[in-house]
Amino acid sequence: NVETVPRLTPRVRDKRASYDQSLACLAHAKRVQPGLLTKSSLMLGLGETDDEIRTAMADLRRRDVDVLTLGQYLRPTERH
Repeated sequence: NVETVPRLTPRVRDKRASYDQSLACLAHAKRVQPGLLTKSSLMLGLGETDDEIRTAMADLRRRDVDVLTLGQYLRPTERH
């Protein structure tokens, strides 16, 4: 799961999980089991640009990822 664009990955994700590592994992899963449906997601609203989103989508497509979910990041409120 890439979760966000490469530029924002260090700020958003655990430092043990890199964007490239996630792409490699998705590609490996598809290579090992070609019929497997692979899925990833992108959180939007963290400061990414339209071009960064398109590039991330293309990166996933090049790894034959089948499903992409897009979600908006909503900052927690005091009540939630």
